[in-house]
Amino acid sequence: MECRDAQFYLRLRRHAADELGRDVNAALESHLAGCPACAADARAGASFDRLMAAAMKAVPVPSGLHDRLLTQAAAKQGAVLRGKMYRAGSLVAAVLVLVVLGLSIFSSARPRFDPDGITQRGDELLGNQEGYARQWLAAQKLPDRLPADFDYDLLMSCEVVEVPGGKVPMMLFRSPEGSGFAKVYIIREDGRFDLKGIQDAQGSHVGAQVVVGKDQFRGFTYVFVHTGGPNGLKPFLRARKGPAIAA
Repeated sequence: MECRDAQFYLRLRRHAADELGRDVNAALESHLAGCPACAADARAGASFDRLMAAAMKAVPVPSGLHDRLLTQAAAKQGAVLRGKMYRAGSLVAAVLVLVVLGLSIFSSARPRFDPDGITQRGDELLGNQEGYARQWLAAQKLPDRLPADFDYDLLMSCEVVEVPGGKVPMMLFRSPEGSGFAKVYIIREDGRFDLKGIQDAQGSHVGAQVVVGKDQFRGFTYVFVHTGGPNGLKPFLRARKGPAIAA
C-alpha cells in the first residue's frame, strides 16, 4: 500500500472504521508499521479525536432537553405521516375518478348489439337473396355479380372472413338438399396474397375450383370451395347443366 492510499484510508477509518474490511485494515496496519510519517499522522488523528470526544462529554446537557427533543421528533414524524396519508388519500381519490371515467368511456365506446338490425338484415336476405348479394358485393367494392350463375335461392350468408394472410369476402350457399355447401372466396389481386400458380384442388369430400377474373372480373380471383362431389358446382348453379362459369 502506498502513502497516498494510506492517507485516504486513515481519513475514512476515523468516520467509518467498520466499513474498511479486514483485508484493508490489515494492509493499512502493515503500511503504518513501516512508514513513520503515516504512523505519525495516524497517532495525531487518533489523539485529536480523543480530545474532541472528551470535550463533548464535558458539556452539560440542559435539564429536559432529551424529552423536548423526543417530543419535537414525534411531532415532526406525525406531521410527515399525516402528509403521506393525505397524499395517499388524494391519490386513491384520483385513481377512483380515473376508473369511473374509464368505465364510462368504455361503456359509451362499446358497440351496441342490435337484434332488430340483425333481424331486419335477415328478412332482407330471405326476401331477395340476389338483390341482397348484389348490394353486399357493391358495398365491398367488388363486381356486383359472380363469374358463375349461382342459384341465389340457396344463398345463406355474405360476410368477410379471416383466412391465413388476412380477411377476404366470402359468400356461402347451401346445396338444394341441405347437406352440402359452396363457399365463394373473392381475393383482390393487390399483392396481399401470392396467387402465382394457384390451381384447382380435389379432396375426398370437398373440391376447390379457381377462376381468375377477366373482363369485368379483372383484378379478382375467385375460389369456389364446394361439396358437389363428381357434379362439381352443378348443384349450386341456377341452370344446373354445367359449371356456367363466365370468362
